Amino acid sequence: MTRLLDELQRLYFPAPWCGRVGEGNALPILELSAAALAQGLAGEAPVQLALASGDGSVRGMVLRFTRRGDWPRVAELYQSLQEDLELPAPAIAASADDGYLLWLSLAEATPVPVARAFLVALCARYLADLPPAAIATVPGAGSDTGLVGLVPALHAANGKWSAFIDPGMGSMFVDESGLDMAPNLDRQAEMLAGLRSISPAALQRAQHLLAAAAAPSLPGAAASGALSGTFSDAQSFLLAVINDPSVSLSQRIEAATALLPYTARKSTG
Repeated sequence: MTRLLDELQRLYFPAPWCGRVGEGNALPILELSAAALAQGLAGEAPVQLALASGDGSVRGMVLRFTRRGDWPRVAELYQSLQEDLELPAPAIAASADDGYLLWLSLAEATPVPVARAFLVALCARYLADLPPAAIATVPGAGSDTGLVGLVPALHAANGKWSAFIDPGMGSMFVDESGLDMAPNLDRQAEMLAGLRSISPAALQRAQHLLAAAAAPSLPGAAASGALSGTFSDAQSFLLAVINDPSVSLSQRIEAATALLPYTARKSTG
């Protein structure tokens, strides 16, 4: 157990562990003990973990696909992250109830708005044709608490387990979600041990690539020059997403929400 928790904290979570034990959004977010984490890994209680630290930064981002049938899109995005955006491979987890999760690790603590902006731009570039309910991001927009379920974990309602999986295993869960038995924790740790985190330089390069891909589709961009070329910061490509008519309305709203903290800082500076 300790080895798996060490890998999860190396890649995604701040110290100390914080989150909720039990069902319900009304439960407070508290510092979690080793015993609470052990309960979650043993399937004795549901545990949700906070990605964000107290200073409002994250070292992990999670993109959840809520439908099992979207595995081909998960696989495509897994490849695109590496081939198009030149980022390290993310972890893939099979959900116990439905769908999949991509876990991206950041080498350095990154402000939540920047992480949100990246996820919105990623969805706009590669997943804009999927219905809004088919995708969820952590951290999300607005007042989202940035909680993500501990993996592996037991889903009490159906008796299935979530687990980190090899990318070649994803199609096995299209017809039926989750594992019938708890995965081996040492094996889960081994799957995470080979993963690398996204460096600040790599994240910035990926932001530029996403922004450059969005810019040509903006009406009048070339004529006005206002949105031509690449964008050097998160605010610029968030604006590109917001103004891109090919992006779904819900994603444009998310981009606008993610942009609010920047606007607030300017108005109070």
